[in-house]
Amino acid sequence: MLVDMIKDIRVAEDQAEEAKRKAHAEARKIVQEAELKASEVFQKSLAAAEAEGREIVAAAEKEGQSLVAPIQQRAEQEIEKVIGAAREKQEAAITKVMERIVKTYGHI
Repeated sequence: MLVDMIKDIRVAEDQAEEAKRKAHAEARKIVQEAELKASEVFQKSLAAAEAEGREIVAAAEKEGQSLVAPIQQRAEQEIEKVIGAAREKQEAAITKVMERIVKTYGHI
């Protein structure tokens, strides 16, 4: 009877040890799955954030271009005015130089 009790205790201890090993293995598996899932969620979140960032940058660039276009147009108009004024002054300067050359040498 005592021998049977000792055998039963050993069987119970073995079963407990086996249950403990299985529980540890299951816990490791659950942790690995959780880490994998967390990594997937992180990667998806990162990809979504990057896409959103690209969209924000594109929208900002588009808005910037819409703000810059009228300024560029006005600048081009101003440049044309300045060039036109410079050409007029250049013609007048050439005429004056020619008059002085002609007066200096007396070829009128």
